[in-house]
Amino acid sequence: MRHDLSGSWRDHYDARIVSPEGAAALVESGDHIWIPPGHGAPSILAALAARTGDLEDVEIRGLGVPDAGLFTAEASESFHYQDQFGNAFSRGPLESKVIDYHPYWLVGQHQALDAGREEAWALDNILIVTSEPDSAGFVSVGCSVWDSITGSRRAKRVIAAVNPNTQHTFGDSTLHVSEIDAFVPDDRPFAPPPVVGEPADEAIAHHVGELIEDGDTIQIGIGSHTVGMMDAGLLRDKQELSYFGELTVKGVVPLVEQGIITGRTSQLHPGKFVATVIGNTPEERAAVYGNRAFEMRGTEYLLDPRNIAQNDRIVAINGALGIDLSGQTAVYTIGPRIYAGLGGHLAFALGAYLSPRGRYVCVMPSTAVGGTVSTITPQFDAGQVVSVPREVADTVVTEHGVARLLGKSVRQRAEELISVAHPDHRGELKQAAQRLFYP
Repeated sequence: MRHDLSGSWRDHYDARIVSPEGAAALVESGDHIWIPPGHGAPSILAALAARTGDLEDVEIRGLGVPDAGLFTAEASESFHYQDQFGNAFSRGPLESKVIDYHPYWLVGQHQALDAGREEAWALDNILIVTSEPDSAGFVSVGCSVWDSITGSRRAKRVIAAVNPNTQHTFGDSTLHVSEIDAFVPDDRPFAPPPVVGEPADEAIAHHVGELIEDGDTIQIGIGSHTVGMMDAGLLRDKQELSYFGELTVKGVVPLVEQGIITGRTSQLHPGKFVATVIGNTPEERAAVYGNRAFEMRGTEYLLDPRNIAQNDRIVAINGALGIDLSGQTAVYTIGPRIYAGLGGHLAFALGAYLSPRGRYVCVMPSTAVGGTVSTITPQFDAGQVVSVPREVADTVVTEHGVARLLGKSVRQRAEELISVAHPDHRGELKQAAQRLFYP
């Protein structure tokens, strides 16, 4: 809904300041609610959960949403929550079937709606978090864009939690107050969850570092191992890098001030550091606010493989949970059990594949569960979700080395992967490869 601003923007803003309960009262039975990643204000979500029993058939979709009372059997009587990325809060409810799971691709989140298809998921309400308005009446979504801007312009109703801890950034990150229907004062501080690396990460960082050349464009997906790689100095000795990624991991933002990431070689955004989420600590985000070196972009642009591929020498680095000997890659499930989400992994795998000199690098330790399970397996068990097909498989790195799969047969891929598997598991993998791929 867009409003007549014949008066000042301040009049519009002041007239629409509501409490969390007031915002929740705007939701009606049968409504759909979309919560972009990082935009789930707990106060509004808790007020929604408090309406359990008053509402019927409200569908909510979100990614990384905190637990505010919506993930219970009681709440499911009113709210049908469809998770899009398993986390510590949602894994249990997903396992017990209290909530549903929605597999989707970030770049095509609203494709059916835009096409006018009858099965499209209506965007009745969107919940976002913004800065306070500037002197011209513009608010910013700060360091976390995703589809908050484009989604707001599709939605029938926009509800914004206005948080002074969110400040203005450059790029596609602003809305005018006239585009927003309700404003909820909010002061929740930014508190990223701790991510701890593992002993294998230092060796993985060494092997990945040998694949990166000065002048490359980098993308690094979030995960414990990618954080561990940065802590181990993955990019410490590189020069003239560019960054074009979905998000960042701790330690990447300071590389701009250190002169390692300059953007000077970027084909798409010369001189810019480009992502949809930038900054993993309060200090890193403070460095981004008001800094023209950083450019925020929405996921519909940033995660389009056609745009990713325009980065001639992009190195896309993402973690996985497992891979089979033919190159099929599992990113977010263990068997059928939801553990995380697809995120931008597939988009950057495809974009790097299509880039003239791109490289898709999949990183993971060679074992899990205290070394008892090999992450490289002969074949996936029934029910395992394959996130990246083997046709796109490229480079796999464990602490034991680099497996190069691009352009190779299944026999050759098996040999490459066995060479980077943990020595304790290589014997059984060799036997399985003989059985699967040889007469």
